[in-house]
Amino acid sequence: MRVVLDVNVWVSGLLWRGVPGRIFDLAAANKITIYTSEPILADVE
Repeated sequence: MRVVLDVNVWVSGLLWRGVPGRIFDLAAANKITIYTSEPILADVE
């Protein structure tokens, strides 16, 4: 499955884990692929 995460999901997943953190766990287990763009990465930064 391919997913695009908005900035809020990135921040929540990286800082507080919870449900958004599970998305990163799925990506680490190669069950999903996270796609992003330069503007989203710039906002996360």
